[in-house]
Amino acid sequence: MSTRTLAAGIGFTEGPLWTDDGRLLVVALSRGSVVEIDLDGGVRSSVDVGGGPNGLAQDARGRIWVAQNGGAVRASSSARPARPGLQRIGPDGVTDLPIPGALAPNDLTIGPDGRVWFTDPGPPGATGHGRVCALDSSTGAVEVILDDVDFPNGLAVAGDELYLAGTSLGIVTRHRWDGCRLLPAGDPLVVPGGGPDGLALDVEGRVYAAVPGADAIVVLGTDGAVEETIGFDEPTFPTNLCFAGPDLDLLVVTAAKGGRVLVCERESDVPGRPLTDGRA
Repeated sequence: MSTRTLAAGIGFTEGPLWTDDGRLLVVALSRGSVVEIDLDGGVRSSVDVGGGPNGLAQDARGRIWVAQNGGAVRASSSARPARPGLQRIGPDGVTDLPIPGALAPNDLTIGPDGRVWFTDPGPPGATGHGRVCALDSSTGAVEVILDDVDFPNGLAVAGDELYLAGTSLGIVTRHRWDGCRLLPAGDPLVVPGGGPDGLALDVEGRVYAAVPGADAIVVLGTDGAVEETIGFDEPTFPTNLCFAGPDLDLLVVTAAKGGRVLVCERESDVPGRPLTDGRA
């Protein structure tokens, strides 16, 4: 399969995000920074957030949110202190938002109710009591949506539906938000070849899962069948992915091996689902 390298040597890459104003952002977890990548190749800029940034999301006001593990997963080279919780990047810089009881926030998205939903699996070796939480950014209130989840990881939202990567179990679970609770919505999708990490959706409902253990991206249909496996010509360790570009037709993958950001060719020309579909 053909890949194009946009950036390399920028640290342990994770959490890609295509923003409303046409920017590609990733985190460099091992350097404690959020990095803007040019779609034509190269690094445009970076923001020092400290700790261990893991995932990114953008809210309806254009603010960038960071899932911050505080260095619990991998110590970064940044000197900026950061505790496990969330961070917000805006015109005034980086704002740290402490989360009560946070272990090691991993990924995040804007949920179907407009709150910032995030996974908090805990550090490696202590992920059996992970949780999914939601932060009301206007009040600072945090609600635990799911508790005692084994290694909850990547998140993706489509309307009132939530997809959650269960890394240790090798599945993606499906849920529906009824306005008050998160309910099961169909059987889990089984991901062959290892535990899923980051997730993305296309407009036809396919789930794209980064599977580091398989060194591949696995594409699952709505019926759970594997429709495509996107492999790589060399060790990559794909951690996460997103659709990017003006038409959301570019599949961007963060490859921790070599600190790279890649654009991957795929069999389908179906574009990605706009993130605004999951934002209030």
